[in-house]
Amino acid sequence: MDVQLRRVSFWVAVLAGTIALASLAITPLRGILIPATAIVAAIAALLFLRMLFSPTYRRGIETADTAMRANKASPRRAIGMRDPEWGLFGGRTGAPALIWLRAILFLGIFPAMLLQAWIGEAIWLWVAGTFVAMELSLMHIALEHA
Repeated sequence: MDVQLRRVSFWVAVLAGTIALASLAITPLRGILIPATAIVAAIAALLFLRMLFSPTYRRGIETADTAMRANKASPRRAIGMRDPEWGLFGGRTGAPALIWLRAILFLGIFPAMLLQAWIGEAIWLWVAGTFVAMELSLMHIALEHA
């Protein structure tokens, strides 16, 4: 069931980004932004609860945290966005499709924030899709280290 949940969640995040972008050019799509945002946010909450209440995910995240901190000179220093293992395009953070989706959605938040007055509710769908992609990456890392 977990594989199916992650697969569906990936495509939901893809659709969230696509609908948010398409709504900027296609005015009738703006009518579904709020319901779509609610659905994507509900999926983000479901993924969060799945990780929270699953001992496998919790153990995997704790193990990954230990692995991230073990290789650093200063354990308190944050991992950078350019880190080859754990950064935005890090090899341990997901499959290539998930890495690219997460990067596009995450980096798209900044221009969306600047254009928030013009794009309206599309930003909330974009952010919800970004949260789903981030949670999928956490799930991938947890399962890899469980």
